[in-house]
Amino acid sequence: MKMPLDKSRFRIWLSNWSIVARVLAAPVIMLVTLALLSFVGWQTLKTQRTMVAASYEELQPILTHANNVPQELSRIEAHLYKLSAWGQIGVQGSELETTIRTINQSLDTVKRDIDALEAARLDGVDDLRSAYLDYRKNTNNAMQLILRNATLGAVATRGGHAVYTQASEAARRISDVARARVKQRTAVTIDAAERLARDFISASAIAGLLAIVISLAAARTIVNPIRELVHAIRALLAGDLSVKVPFVDRTDEFGRIGQSVKALQDVLIENRAAADQHEVKQAELEYIATHDALTGVANRKAFDTFMNAALAEPEPAAGALVYILLDLDGFKPVNDTYGHDAGDAVLKRLAKRLESRARPGDLVARIGGDEFGILLPMRQDRYDPEAIANRFLDAVREPVPFNGQDLHVGASIGIVRRSDVDGDTAAFIAAADQAMYVAKQETGPSFYAYKPNSLALVTDLAERQELEAAINSGAFVVYYQPKVDLRSGSISGFEGLARWIHPVRGVLTPATFLSQIGRLGLQRAFSEAIARQVIADFAAFDAVGRPDICLSFNLEDGLLATANGVAALEELIRTHRSVASRLTLEITEGVFVSRASAAIQAHAVRLAALGVRISVDDFGTGYGTLRHLRAFPFHEIKIDREFISAIGADRSTEVIVDGLISIGTGLGAEVVAEGIETETQERYLIQRGCRFGQGYRYGTALPLEDALDLVRRNGAVSRTG
Repeated sequence: MKMPLDKSRFRIWLSNWSIVARVLAAPVIMLVTLALLSFVGWQTLKTQRTMVAASYEELQPILTHANNVPQELSRIEAHLYKLSAWGQIGVQGSELETTIRTINQSLDTVKRDIDALEAARLDGVDDLRSAYLDYRKNTNNAMQLILRNATLGAVATRGGHAVYTQASEAARRISDVARARVKQRTAVTIDAAERLARDFISASAIAGLLAIVISLAAARTIVNPIRELVHAIRALLAGDLSVKVPFVDRTDEFGRIGQSVKALQDVLIENRAAADQHEVKQAELEYIATHDALTGVANRKAFDTFMNAALAEPEPAAGALVYILLDLDGFKPVNDTYGHDAGDAVLKRLAKRLESRARPGDLVARIGGDEFGILLPMRQDRYDPEAIANRFLDAVREPVPFNGQDLHVGASIGIVRRSDVDGDTAAFIAAADQAMYVAKQETGPSFYAYKPNSLALVTDLAERQELEAAINSGAFVVYYQPKVDLRSGSISGFEGLARWIHPVRGVLTPATFLSQIGRLGLQRAFSEAIARQVIADFAAFDAVGRPDICLSFNLEDGLLATANGVAALEELIRTHRSVASRLTLEITEGVFVSRASAAIQAHAVRLAALGVRISVDDFGTGYGTLRHLRAFPFHEIKIDREFISAIGADRSTEVIVDGLISIGTGLGAEVVAEGIETETQERYLIQRGCRFGQGYRYGTALPLEDALDLVRRNGAVSRTG
């Protein structure tokens, strides 16, 4: 039983051909086709030649016999007349016999020709044979008469001409029949040859068309897969990762290409999944980085970013920015009485209330433990501080329910419009602080709108003018407290401490003026003035032969928190790049939890990149964490004096000191102990591996000239206590 052709299996089999096989298939098929056509053509020509030869072999004898009969009859007639003439003139002998023999031979030849024609079944042969027999009989009679009586023979010869004519006419007709048969058979042969030629041409055309079809089919098996693969690759490039990659199950080159594209698709899908997951994680991290973990409102970082962006807007938009500083009143008693859970509940509820009272485009942020900052971009003509403040005070006036209790807190609001403040961003923030401070003097929830010339700020204005004058006139000077190598007792450097040479109150320490400077927003100007003095004093220490002396000073948070302040300090350090490696900037540990901790950290990294050393002052007071230490670029830690003072008196504090020293040295930082006053403290610290120290045991802060005199005495210090 004949099995049907499985077309799908055939297509699969054909598709698994290699590209080389498919490329070669078309020319190979063409060559085979040409070979077959050549063979068929040769066979056709051979067949034609055979047919012509066969036709010629068959017809040529017939035509010869047909043409020979009239010729022989004519020859016989001629010999008969010659014989008759010879008889009349008396010719005898061999010549006569020869002629008679020739006539008889010719008659026999005609008989054989007629027999052959009869065998060929030509029409009219019977008539020819009858005429021939009559003619032969007449000829024999004539020859006998000629031999007996020449005259009678001549008469018989002439009398038999009619018989000859009849036989000759029959011979002519049979010759015409033979020629007609030859012509007919020739036509048949020609028709057969033409048919063979047509068949050959048809076969050639069919073979050519078949070769073209197969070539096109072979080309399609190459071009179509390429198109499909290109389509899949373009789809992947366009981001369509769901496209079906073709030919992955094939074993030819297209199968390998398809498998490679499929592998690429799998990698792209994995990458997209990873990217999507990364975007989700990034969004989560960005949310965490810009939102307060407790309340869900914006944090200080988002607040600073929003403010900087709003203030960067062209006027009048920047000038119309309103800043509300809201500080909760009575929050600490809630924490102390009901616990931190209650305090957290209050902060969460109030944050939601404040957000509900903000407009789209406003920002509510928690910028401190119980402080909220609210930024409101608005038009100048819409500024109504009382309505704005009361809208947010209403959120605080309502009690917060917690575990069956109604918790009450108050709020003090300072509100300021940017266009009402002269100065930079720090002055804008300080104005809100001042306005909030005035509001806190009132009883119950209240607000105060900053006004440049308000009577409530006259005192602050006078203090600001006095401090600005002191900064600009150089009334703030730097005193230097020695930092010593505990093992050798030699001076390794000095810490610069600010002093205000007041014309009335004398020499004032930072405890008397730093809070005012911060409250009035003068930290940047003050820190820049101190930094310029310290950097300038390097030359004095170099002049007394101590180019190795390192100087440090405490950098105010306000300078580190602003890009402009850090830029000014960077420019100062670049101008005196040669002393950068000998300069240490001390940053209090409290910056780790300040409002601008992220900005301070970024700016500290920029300063450290210039070669400046960073020191963490008051280390161990509890504001920072190990996580902050790991992320912060510092070279030195200074253990706060409250721990050093307990050495020899409180073992638990000594354990803390040991831990702080281990942390510092383990992190690769120098450890400096502050407030060393006794030999016991010094000896304990040396034993624990603390290398440097400061304190009254080695001297108090000295004016520059006294510090230089100390260095001139070869850097030795006289220990006291």
